[in-house]
Amino acid sequence: MKKLLVALLLLVSTVTANAQLSTAFTDRLQFVLDSVCTRLNIKGVSAALLVPGAGTWTGTHGESYAGHPITSDMLFGINSNTKTYISTLMLKLQELGYVSVDDTIGTWIHGQPNINGQITIKQLLNHTSGLYSFTDTAQFWDSVWNDPTRIWMPEDVLQFVYAPNFAPGASWSYSNTNYLVAGLIIKQIMGQPLSASLSNYIFSPAGLTNTVFFPEEAPTATVPHIWSVWFSGSYQEDVITTYAYSHNAMFSMSYGAGAIMSTAEDNASFWHQLISGQIIDTSSLNEMMQYIYVGNSLGHPVGYGLGIFRYQDMPLFSGHTIYEHGGTNMGFINENCVDSVTGVTISVLTNQDSLDNNMLFVYIMPALHNVSEQMPAVNKVPVQAGNKEIRIFPNPASDQLSVEIPGNTGQLKLSISDMSGRDLVSNALDGNALQIATSGLPEGSYVLTISSDKGTLKTQKVTIVH
Repeated sequence: MKKLLVALLLLVSTVTANAQLSTAFTDRLQFVLDSVCTRLNIKGVSAALLVPGAGTWTGTHGESYAGHPITSDMLFGINSNTKTYISTLMLKLQELGYVSVDDTIGTWIHGQPNINGQITIKQLLNHTSGLYSFTDTAQFWDSVWNDPTRIWMPEDVLQFVYAPNFAPGASWSYSNTNYLVAGLIIKQIMGQPLSASLSNYIFSPAGLTNTVFFPEEAPTATVPHIWSVWFSGSYQEDVITTYAYSHNAMFSMSYGAGAIMSTAEDNASFWHQLISGQIIDTSSLNEMMQYIYVGNSLGHPVGYGLGIFRYQDMPLFSGHTIYEHGGTNMGFINENCVDSVTGVTISVLTNQDSLDNNMLFVYIMPALHNVSEQMPAVNKVPVQAGNKEIRIFPNPASDQLSVEIPGNTGQLKLSISDMSGRDLVSNALDGNALQIATSGLPEGSYVLTISSDKGTLKTQKVTIVH
């Protein structure tokens, strides 16, 4: 096991926070991020943590290059995390009637001796197609290094797809070819560049204004310099400065398997909206989460659905099950997760490939997650109404929850959402009191919010027991 370097680095750290998140919460998150990144000697990090019902914290650590600190608006390559977006897009197109994930790919992919036309789209998305991964071939990498500025057409990459690993559906094997092919299928179905479909059906509806599919789309903000060992083979260097390196080759050949650039805040927002059912409908989300067992992590089972990992009962995350996907490419490594219990969402993006993804998964994300567990699920804002505090009782509740707002003379809205942010109950509150039937809610933790036309008056965590 590599010995971790410990260094005291005079690096600029910045933090921004949603006003609803307490300063104690955001300060602690920044302190933890700085501490862990310094201990691991990480060059540059952009991170985001979203708490449903409360807001999003963004923090950065380190530098792009000397004298230029990482800022939260910089775009990082999210690499294989792109697969989650592509799977989401395919499921959205299925909802709209353009395609079925049970369709066989031979309708669109022809003349490829090592690509079986009887493979289904679903088998591409859950990596059971058996397709050989083009990134496993030395010839492919020789071609990339011979011209590191080349913009690849995805069809050209298919020449590096060798004999399949197994018959369709016979086993599981992670393959970048699956998502390159999925991207080509979407391009043909929609009759437009893949970037346009991603923008029209995912990025724009979800408000992801700092997310692009590169190089079909130009970056909307600064991309940090990357620190890589790929050229030297042993030590990391700023390859943008040293070699006048261009991202074109790596991102164009990645295509649907890994060509998205984003900010940590945008990426966290995407994951939160996805898991809380705001991008695709419930049936699509359920289909995405039909998991195949792929191994163990810390003695707990790991499954892969359609572009998404599930880690069950993870000790590193308070014993909670998490939904996750990370990514690796030249100069960029990232990890992203959603806590299935609290809905807390974390995105950690770096500009350094000498790291191991496990360093982010084992050290940074759990450290940030631990802070979220120590803080209230939402910021409890003490609000007075008629000189008396709003009362929510009993808590825990069983079949009925009561709310009293002494002195209320206007119309207020009351909502109850689960910890992923999905609204389950919504009521108008015209008087001083309201009783809400909770017998239909499963046992667990929820967020109750009372708001007026001027904004939120109170949020409180409530527990339902039967």
